[in-house]
Amino acid sequence: MPYNIFRTTADHVIGATDAALQNSAGVNVQMVADFLDTQQDSALNALKMAEQIGLLSENNTSLFEVASPCATYLITSSRDSKAAILRFILEQYEPYKTFKFRLNVTTGVVGEAAIQTRAVYNIAAHRDVIVSTLVDLGTYSKSLTSQGAGLYIASEEEPDDFLPYLQSVIQEREDAELAVRRRIGLDRSNWVDPQNVIPHLVTSYQRLSSVEEDPRAPILHAGNAIDSFLTQIANHNGINIQNANGINAKADRIFQNNGLTKKHKFMYKYLGHVRNAADHGVDTEVNAAWDINPNTTIEYVHVSLTLIGDTVEAINGHYIV
Repeated sequence: MPYNIFRTTADHVIGATDAALQNSAGVNVQMVADFLDTQQDSALNALKMAEQIGLLSENNTSLFEVASPCATYLITSSRDSKAAILRFILEQYEPYKTFKFRLNVTTGVVGEAAIQTRAVYNIAAHRDVIVSTLVDLGTYSKSLTSQGAGLYIASEEEPDDFLPYLQSVIQEREDAELAVRRRIGLDRSNWVDPQNVIPHLVTSYQRLSSVEEDPRAPILHAGNAIDSFLTQIANHNGINIQNANGINAKADRIFQNNGLTKKHKFMYKYLGHVRNAADHGVDTEVNAAWDINPNTTIEYVHVSLTLIGDTVEAINGHYIV
Protein backbone atom coordinates (compact mmCIF):
# COMPACT_ATOMS: atom_id res chain seq x y z
CA MET A 1 0.00 0.00 0.00
CA PRO A 2 1.51 3.37 -1.00
CA TYR A 3 1.89 5.94 1.73
CA ASN A 4 -0.50 8.86 1.89
CA ILE A 5 -1.80 11.29 4.48
CA PHE A 6 -5.46 12.26 4.85
CA ARG A 7 -6.84 15.32 6.60
CA THR A 8 -8.27 14.04 9.89
CA THR A 9 -7.81 14.12 13.65
CA ALA A 10 -6.73 11.64 16.28
CA ASP A 11 -10.25 11.67 17.74
CA HIS A 12 -11.73 10.71 14.37
CA VAL A 13 -9.15 7.98 13.75
CA ILE A 14 -9.91 6.49 17.16
CA GLY A 15 -13.65 6.87 16.58
CA ALA A 16 -13.49 5.16 13.18
CA THR A 17 -11.55 2.31 14.77
CA ASP A 18 -14.13 2.08 17.53
CA ALA A 19 -16.90 1.86 14.92
CA ALA A 20 -15.09 -0.96 13.11
CA LEU A 21 -14.71 -2.88 16.35
CA GLN A 22 -18.46 -2.82 16.83
CA ASN A 23 -19.19 -4.60 13.55
CA SER A 24 -17.14 -7.72 12.88
CA ALA A 25 -18.30 -7.75 9.24
CA GLY A 26 -16.66 -4.36 8.68
CA VAL A 27 -17.98 -0.82 8.37
CA ASN A 28 -18.67 1.42 5.40
CA VAL A 29 -18.19 5.16 5.15
CA GLN A 30 -21.81 6.01 5.94
CA MET A 31 -21.78 3.87 9.10
CA VAL A 32 -18.70 5.70 10.34
CA ALA A 33 -20.10 9.09 9.35
CA ASP A 34 -23.18 8.33 11.46
CA PHE A 35 -21.03 7.01 14.31
CA LEU A 36 -18.85 10.14 14.33
CA ASP A 37 -21.74 12.49 13.48
CA THR A 38 -19.75 13.96 10.61
CA GLN A 39 -19.74 14.19 6.83
CA GLN A 40 -18.87 11.22 4.63
CA ASP A 41 -15.63 12.79 3.38
CA SER A 42 -14.41 13.28 6.94
CA ALA A 43 -15.38 9.70 7.82
CA LEU A 44 -13.54 8.36 4.77
CA ASN A 45 -10.41 10.33 5.68
CA ALA A 46 -10.50 8.90 9.20
CA LEU A 47 -10.88 5.36 7.86
CA LYS A 48 -8.10 5.83 5.31
CA MET A 49 -5.73 7.25 7.93
CA ALA A 50 -6.56 4.41 10.33
CA GLU A 51 -5.69 2.07 7.47
CA GLN A 52 -2.43 3.91 6.82
CA ILE A 53 -1.20 3.41 10.39
CA GLY A 54 -2.26 -0.23 10.42
CA LEU A 55 -5.39 -0.19 12.59
CA LEU A 56 -7.87 -1.04 9.81
CA SER A 57 -7.82 -2.59 6.36
CA GLU A 58 -10.22 -2.18 3.44
CA ASN A 59 -11.56 -5.42 2.00
CA ASN A 60 -12.71 -6.13 -1.55
CA THR A 61 -16.26 -4.98 -0.76
CA SER A 62 -15.10 -1.52 0.39
CA LEU A 63 -15.73 -2.32 4.04
CA PHE A 64 -13.10 -1.47 6.62
CA GLU A 65 -12.16 -4.21 9.09
CA VAL A 66 -9.96 -4.30 12.17
CA ALA A 67 -6.41 -5.21 11.13
CA SER A 68 -4.46 -5.05 14.39
CA PRO A 69 -4.90 -6.25 17.98
CA CYS A 70 -3.83 -2.75 18.99
CA ALA A 71 -7.23 -1.52 17.81
CA THR A 72 -8.86 -3.28 20.74
CA TYR A 73 -6.38 -1.80 23.21
CA LEU A 74 -6.89 1.69 21.77
CA ILE A 75 -10.57 1.77 22.70
CA THR A 76 -10.27 2.50 26.39
CA SER A 77 -11.91 5.08 28.62
CA SER A 78 -8.55 6.53 29.75
CA ARG A 79 -7.20 9.41 27.64
CA ASP A 80 -3.63 8.68 28.80
CA SER A 81 -3.97 5.05 27.80
CA LYS A 82 -5.36 6.00 24.39
CA ALA A 83 -2.45 8.38 23.91
CA ALA A 84 0.10 5.70 24.81
CA ILE A 85 -1.42 3.10 22.48
CA LEU A 86 -1.72 5.60 19.63
CA ARG A 87 1.90 6.65 20.13
CA PHE A 88 3.04 3.03 20.00
CA ILE A 89 1.16 2.58 16.70
CA LEU A 90 2.06 5.95 15.22
CA GLU A 91 5.78 5.64 15.81
CA GLN A 92 5.86 2.50 13.67
CA TYR A 93 4.45 4.43 10.70
CA GLU A 94 7.37 5.36 8.46
CA PRO A 95 6.15 8.78 7.23
CA TYR A 96 5.50 9.87 10.80
CA LYS A 97 8.91 8.65 11.93
CA THR A 98 10.52 10.69 9.16
CA PHE A 99 8.34 13.73 9.90
CA LYS A 100 9.33 13.59 13.55
CA PHE A 101 13.02 13.26 12.69
CA ARG A 102 12.87 16.12 10.20
CA LEU A 103 11.29 18.34 12.86
CA ASN A 104 14.49 17.98 14.86
CA VAL A 105 16.58 18.81 11.80
CA THR A 106 14.47 21.84 10.90
CA THR A 107 14.31 22.99 14.55
CA GLY A 108 10.57 22.49 14.72
CA VAL A 109 9.40 24.08 11.47
CA VAL A 110 6.48 21.84 10.55
CA GLY A 111 6.09 23.08 6.97
CA GLU A 112 9.64 22.16 6.03
CA ALA A 113 9.36 18.78 7.77
CA ALA A 114 6.14 18.07 5.85
CA ILE A 115 7.67 19.01 2.47
CA GLN A 116 10.66 16.76 3.12
CA THR A 117 8.48 13.87 4.28
CA ARG A 118 6.25 14.24 1.23
CA ALA A 119 9.31 14.09 -1.02
CA VAL A 120 10.81 11.01 0.66
CA TYR A 121 7.62 8.93 0.32
CA ASN A 122 6.14 10.55 -2.80
CA ILE A 123 3.00 11.44 -0.86
CA ALA A 124 0.25 13.07 -2.91
CA ALA A 125 -1.25 15.10 -0.06
CA HIS A 126 -0.62 18.84 0.20
CA ARG A 127 1.91 20.00 2.74
CA ASP A 128 -0.81 21.60 4.86
CA VAL A 129 -2.72 18.31 5.08
CA ILE A 130 0.43 16.49 6.21
CA VAL A 131 1.10 19.14 8.84
CA SER A 132 -2.48 19.20 10.13
CA THR A 133 -2.88 15.44 10.46
CA LEU A 134 0.55 14.45 11.72
CA VAL A 135 0.71 17.29 14.23
CA ASP A 136 -2.73 16.39 15.59
CA LEU A 137 -1.83 12.70 15.88
CA GLY A 138 1.55 13.55 17.36
CA THR A 139 0.30 15.99 19.99
CA TYR A 140 -2.66 13.79 20.97
CA SER A 141 -0.30 10.87 21.52
CA LYS A 142 2.18 13.10 23.38
CA SER A 143 4.85 12.27 20.82
CA LEU A 144 5.16 15.93 19.83
CA THR A 145 5.27 19.02 22.03
CA SER A 146 4.29 22.51 20.95
CA GLN A 147 6.92 25.20 21.38
CA GLY A 148 4.55 28.02 20.43
CA ALA A 149 4.63 30.14 17.27
CA GLY A 150 3.79 27.06 15.21
CA LEU A 151 6.94 25.16 16.20
CA TYR A 152 6.89 21.55 17.41
CA ILE A 153 9.58 19.24 18.71
CA ALA A 154 9.76 15.57 19.54
CA SER A 155 8.72 15.00 23.14
CA GLU A 156 11.55 14.35 25.53
CA GLU A 157 9.72 11.44 27.12
CA GLU A 158 11.65 8.21 26.96
CA PRO A 159 9.80 4.94 26.24
CA ASP A 160 9.90 4.16 29.93
CA ASP A 161 7.66 7.18 30.50
CA PHE A 162 4.75 5.86 28.42
CA LEU A 163 5.34 2.11 28.28
CA PRO A 164 3.72 1.66 31.73
CA TYR A 165 0.46 2.87 30.15
CA LEU A 166 0.80 0.20 27.49
CA GLN A 167 1.43 -2.43 30.11
CA SER A 168 -1.55 -1.18 32.12
CA VAL A 169 -3.92 -1.34 29.14
CA ILE A 170 -2.78 -4.84 28.23
CA GLN A 171 -3.07 -6.00 31.83
CA GLU A 172 -6.57 -4.53 32.11
CA ARG A 173 -7.57 -6.42 28.97
CA GLU A 174 -6.16 -9.67 30.33
CA ASP A 175 -7.91 -9.13 33.67
CA ALA A 176 -11.19 -8.44 31.87
CA GLU A 177 -10.87 -11.62 29.81
CA LEU A 178 -10.26 -13.65 32.94
CA ALA A 179 -13.32 -12.06 34.58
CA VAL A 180 -15.45 -12.86 31.51
CA ARG A 181 -14.26 -16.46 31.39
CA ARG A 182 -14.94 -16.88 35.10
CA ARG A 183 -18.41 -15.38 34.63
CA ILE A 184 -19.18 -17.87 31.85
CA GLY A 185 -17.38 -20.65 33.72
CA LEU A 186 -13.75 -21.45 32.96
CA ASP A 187 -14.48 -24.91 31.57
CA ARG A 188 -17.50 -23.72 29.59
CA SER A 189 -15.59 -20.74 28.18
CA ASN A 190 -13.07 -23.08 26.61
CA TRP A 191 -15.82 -24.23 24.23
CA VAL A 192 -16.57 -20.66 23.13
CA ASP A 193 -14.95 -19.35 19.93
CA PRO A 194 -11.80 -17.49 21.11
CA GLN A 195 -11.58 -15.29 18.01
CA ASN A 196 -15.13 -14.26 17.14
CA VAL A 197 -16.95 -14.38 20.49
CA ILE A 198 -14.62 -13.91 23.46
CA PRO A 199 -12.99 -10.63 22.25
CA HIS A 200 -16.40 -8.96 21.79
CA LEU A 201 -17.48 -10.12 25.25
CA VAL A 202 -14.30 -8.75 26.80
CA THR A 203 -14.76 -5.40 25.10
CA SER A 204 -18.39 -5.19 26.17
CA TYR A 205 -17.36 -5.98 29.75
CA GLN A 206 -14.64 -3.34 29.69
CA ARG A 207 -16.94 -0.71 28.21
CA LEU A 208 -19.25 -1.07 31.21
CA SER A 209 -16.75 1.14 33.05
CA SER A 210 -18.04 4.11 31.02
CA VAL A 211 -21.66 2.98 30.74
CA GLU A 212 -23.08 6.31 31.93
CA GLU A 213 -21.30 8.17 29.11
CA ASP A 214 -21.96 5.54 26.43
CA PRO A 215 -24.65 2.97 27.30
CA ARG A 216 -24.96 1.83 23.68
CA ALA A 217 -21.45 0.47 23.00
CA PRO A 218 -21.46 -2.45 25.49
CA ILE A 219 -24.76 -3.68 24.01
CA LEU A 220 -23.39 -3.53 20.47
CA HIS A 221 -20.23 -5.44 21.40
CA ALA A 222 -22.13 -8.05 23.45
CA GLY A 223 -24.68 -8.34 20.63
CA ASN A 224 -21.88 -9.05 18.17
CA ALA A 225 -20.62 -11.76 20.53
CA ILE A 226 -24.08 -13.35 20.75
CA ASP A 227 -24.53 -13.20 16.97
CA SER A 228 -21.18 -14.95 16.47
CA PHE A 229 -21.94 -17.47 19.22
CA LEU A 230 -25.17 -18.46 17.49
CA THR A 231 -23.18 -18.99 14.31
CA GLN A 232 -20.87 -21.25 16.32
CA ILE A 233 -23.86 -23.22 17.61
CA ALA A 234 -25.27 -23.56 14.09
CA ASN A 235 -21.94 -24.82 12.77
CA HIS A 236 -21.64 -27.24 15.69
CA ASN A 237 -25.06 -28.70 14.84
CA GLY A 238 -24.63 -28.63 11.07
CA ILE A 239 -27.48 -26.14 10.66
CA ASN A 240 -27.60 -23.88 7.62
CA ILE A 241 -28.17 -20.27 8.74
CA GLN A 242 -27.56 -18.66 5.37
CA ASN A 243 -29.73 -15.52 5.02
CA ALA A 244 -30.59 -15.66 8.74
CA ASN A 245 -29.33 -12.21 9.60
CA GLY A 246 -29.18 -11.06 13.19
CA ILE A 247 -29.73 -12.68 16.55
CA ASN A 248 -33.50 -13.21 16.22
CA ALA A 249 -33.35 -14.85 12.80
CA LYS A 250 -30.48 -17.11 13.81
CA ALA A 251 -32.23 -18.16 17.03
CA ASP A 252 -35.38 -19.04 15.08
CA ARG A 253 -33.48 -21.05 12.46
CA ILE A 254 -31.43 -22.96 15.04
CA PHE A 255 -34.54 -23.71 17.14
CA GLN A 256 -36.43 -24.96 14.07
CA ASN A 257 -33.61 -27.45 13.48
CA ASN A 258 -33.52 -28.65 17.11
CA GLY A 259 -30.33 -26.78 17.95
CA LEU A 260 -31.92 -24.78 20.79
CA THR A 261 -34.73 -25.36 23.27
CA LYS A 262 -37.72 -23.02 23.14
CA LYS A 263 -36.64 -21.37 26.39
CA HIS A 264 -33.16 -20.72 25.06
CA LYS A 265 -34.63 -19.33 21.85
CA PHE A 266 -36.71 -16.75 23.68
CA MET A 267 -33.83 -15.75 25.92
CA TYR A 268 -31.78 -15.09 22.80
CA LYS A 269 -34.65 -13.16 21.26
CA TYR A 270 -34.69 -10.85 24.28
CA LEU A 271 -31.04 -10.09 23.52
CA GLY A 272 -31.86 -9.68 19.85
CA HIS A 273 -34.64 -7.16 20.44
CA VAL A 274 -32.60 -5.06 22.86
CA ARG A 275 -29.71 -5.06 20.40
CA ASN A 276 -32.05 -3.93 17.62
CA ALA A 277 -33.33 -1.07 19.76
CA ALA A 278 -29.77 0.03 20.50
CA ASP A 279 -28.42 -0.35 16.99
CA HIS A 280 -31.07 0.40 14.39
CA GLY A 281 -31.77 4.11 14.72
CA VAL A 282 -35.38 5.24 14.26
CA ASP A 283 -37.84 2.45 15.11
CA THR A 284 -40.83 2.54 12.74
CA GLU A 285 -43.12 1.29 15.52
CA VAL A 286 -42.51 4.36 17.71
CA ASN A 287 -41.15 6.74 15.06
CA ALA A 288 -38.13 7.53 17.22
CA ALA A 289 -34.78 6.12 18.24
CA TRP A 290 -34.67 4.31 21.56
CA ASP A 291 -32.70 5.79 24.41
CA ILE A 292 -30.70 3.25 26.40
CA ASN A 293 -30.99 2.94 30.17
CA PRO A 294 -27.51 2.22 31.59
CA ASN A 295 -29.10 -0.41 33.85
CA THR A 296 -30.35 -2.20 30.74
CA THR A 297 -26.82 -2.12 29.35
CA ILE A 298 -25.33 -3.67 32.49
CA GLU A 299 -28.01 -6.36 32.57
CA TYR A 300 -27.57 -7.04 28.84
CA VAL A 301 -23.86 -7.80 29.18
CA HIS A 302 -24.38 -10.04 32.20
CA VAL A 303 -27.35 -11.87 30.67
CA SER A 304 -25.22 -12.48 27.57
CA LEU A 305 -22.45 -14.03 29.65
CA THR A 306 -24.89 -16.17 31.63
CA LEU A 307 -26.79 -17.36 28.57
CA ILE A 308 -23.61 -18.37 26.74
CA GLY A 309 -22.55 -20.45 29.73
CA ASP A 310 -26.00 -21.99 30.08
CA THR A 311 -26.10 -22.84 26.37
CA VAL A 312 -22.78 -24.65 26.57
CA GLU A 313 -24.21 -26.62 29.50
CA ALA A 314 -27.27 -27.52 27.37
CA ILE A 315 -25.02 -28.71 24.55
CA ASN A 316 -23.48 -31.03 27.12
CA GLY A 317 -26.90 -32.29 28.25
CA HIS A 318 -27.29 -30.15 31.38
CA TYR A 319 -30.21 -27.71 31.33
CA ILE A 320 -29.88 -24.72 33.62
CA VAL A 321 -31.27 -21.17 33.72
